[in-house]
Amino acid sequence: MKVTVAHLFKKLEEIDRDVVELQKLDDRIAKDREYSPILKESFQLERQKLNDQRIEILKLNVDASTFATMAKESLKKVETESKNTPRADAIPPQSEAKKSDRPVRKY
Repeated sequence: MKVTVAHLFKKLEEIDRDVVELQKLDDRIAKDREYSPILKESFQLERQKLNDQRIEILKLNVDASTFATMAKESLKKVETESKNTPRADAIPPQSEAKKSDRPVRKY
């Protein structure tokens, strides 16, 4: 199965956000409630699952030829975008701002 590096980075960001959210929720649980230990254990298990997923993603090997191809395509895209973007010195300075034809209402 082919997965792009960008997708993996997005997934890692999601995992990091979820871990932080779970920690915040865990910190907000009242300690004097009878359901507190159950929720804390559940949050801990979920954080562990997310961390395991993170470790699995980081263990993946990236095919160097695929990475090189992606880098070349990205470079070509940036070059074509820069050619299509007008240069700052080529844009004529704007004269006075246009006035609106509609009357201005003052309340």
